[in-house]
Amino acid sequence: MKRVIAVSGVHHSGKTTAVEMIVAELVRRGYSVGTVKSIHKEGFSIDAPGSNTHRHRMAGARMVTALSDGETSVMMEGRASYEQILSWYDTDWVILEGARGVACPRIVCARTQADVEERFDEHTFAICGPIADEGGGGITHWRGVPLLDARVHYREVVDLAEKLVPKAHNYETVITIDGVRVAMNPFTQEFVARTIAGMLSSLKDGSPEGDEVHIEIRRF
Repeated sequence: MKRVIAVSGVHHSGKTTAVEMIVAELVRRGYSVGTVKSIHKEGFSIDAPGSNTHRHRMAGARMVTALSDGETSVMMEGRASYEQILSWYDTDWVILEGARGVACPRIVCARTQADVEERFDEHTFAICGPIADEGGGGITHWRGVPLLDARVHYREVVDLAEKLVPKAHNYETVITIDGVRVAMNPFTQEFVARTIAGMLSSLKDGSPEGDEVHIEIRRF
């Protein structure tokens, strides 16, 4: 079961540095880690205009996969929801850089107290960034939440995460075809369930909360 943390903050508040230190420490502790980077730049695309893959997309392909000996990159049309994205990860931890507004345990990175106020919410369990630098003003807590310099006290940050961040829910998925149950391993069950949950969360009218979802598909 994966655990998810958001590392949020204003521009140049030390988010990427905090993510680097946290990822490295989690890996040292034997965990597998995935990350998601939110990029707020109008018109940004990871694909280079004029490249072969870009030409595929311009021709109308909704999903393009680029394969090399050392990397697989998948580019798809539109912005996926965090629920969908998380369903693609099978790591012990996923660190979301950015993800303001996502309801999950959060580390706020900040330069000033005003920055903290802008990003602080009920999910915040640690504050990092320049405001938490050694000797940076003598503030040790904000509304009961500790300030920790992630460059120095990354172990303490990860200790807090291990203690406070819950594991994501397990999913059981059952699919039957004409009454015959389809065999699926636990990873496939979770992948299918999280994909469907992500699709439901993206519906314009929203979807009701619940522990069970039943879908019927009939072929005529």
